[in-house]
Amino acid sequence: MMININNKNWEKLRFSDIDKMLKSDDGESFFFEFKNDAVTTKTFISEVSAFSNTYGGYIFLGIDDDKTISGCTKWTEQRIFTTIHDSITPVPNFDVKKFNRNGKTIFVVKIEEGTMPPYITNGGRIFERISSGSFEIKDSVKLTQLYNKRKDQLIKIKNKIEIEEISESFAVESNICAFLDFGFLFSCINDDRMHKNFLNPDFEKIIDRIKSFSSDFSFSKLGNSYLITIGKKDAKKGNTNIAMPAGIHNFVEIMADGSVKGRIVLFSQNNSYEVDISSFILISVLFRDIYKIIFGDKIHKIFLEAKKYEKLRVFKQFSPCYKISSNKPGVLKMNEYLSKHRKIYGDNLIVIGNRFPKNEYFTVDRRLFDEFKMKYNDDSLLDELFFLIHSNLGFINSDSMN
Repeated sequence: MMININNKNWEKLRFSDIDKMLKSDDGESFFFEFKNDAVTTKTFISEVSAFSNTYGGYIFLGIDDDKTISGCTKWTEQRIFTTIHDSITPVPNFDVKKFNRNGKTIFVVKIEEGTMPPYITNGGRIFERISSGSFEIKDSVKLTQLYNKRKDQLIKIKNKIEIEEISESFAVESNICAFLDFGFLFSCINDDRMHKNFLNPDFEKIIDRIKSFSSDFSFSKLGNSYLITIGKKDAKKGNTNIAMPAGIHNFVEIMADGSVKGRIVLFSQNNSYEVDISSFILISVLFRDIYKIIFGDKIHKIFLEAKKYEKLRVFKQFSPCYKISSNKPGVLKMNEYLSKHRKIYGDNLIVIGNRFPKNEYFTVDRRLFDEFKMKYNDDSLLDELFFLIHSNLGFINSDSMN
């Protein structure tokens, strides 16, 4: 497990902590690497790859091997981010802090132990940390161990954020057309803060927000998670009200570490082939708001990445539509361009399900916001985490209909 610098949480790290470490007898170690401003991009990314493929660590840019602060002029924060994003696949979890001392600038780059190894440089090389150095991995046994670690991590993610499927026999017998599962595994640099906020949220504000959406709900603490359900507890089977089997509900589970899994169920009314999918937007916005109340502000400052997925399971063919007022938040007048879609493209019959992405998970990190030139703050981050790719199910982009 990676150590902290001077036993300080990364968020609270100050130059005095760096100075104390430099004045100690410790030099480069398994977790610390000193590089001056002349270090090449090739050497830098080999160190990042090594830390990511092992147990994480820190690169101190602008500090010589003898721990003298020489400062940086060639290396900048932007260059560090660009180099790592462009030179290592997959992009590792990292963060950068800048310090100025006596007119000299140093950077501390924190690299987390990677969850999806191996981390490969753009030269096709894979490195590991041994003692106080970084070395290329050429041993097939070690490479196999890294790929197995990745496989094991994917299984852990799947077990944590994916949900058991609804009974197909019950769905076929009832008026369930489909369900949409969604979830993300949340990683940050301050788990303690996430847990602290999780234990002491504004419960009254949470309940008020839920009640503003529906009077049929439940809110409970289940282990290290909050479970919120929306909708009635029973269902009709013929003329009889029965308790629904497990999992057949609109719900979200918000975990203490910030991870989430949820489900939205689509029901047809009176055997109609048209199904209102506005719940995809409205319920996801509700869950997003509850998440923000629980974990508070400035989540984006400690966020590293999220592994995200969605899965649509279709039991009966249906045609999605929107049956809500266009002035509802987040709806974006989708019901207005439904008629445009049908006029140009015909009906939008949904006959099969889908999983996004098809393989593994979609990564949300700072690179995504930089790539699409989006603002990076709490609202944009939560919008991205709770955005459902299936929210416009079956519809061609409305921009093409103008």
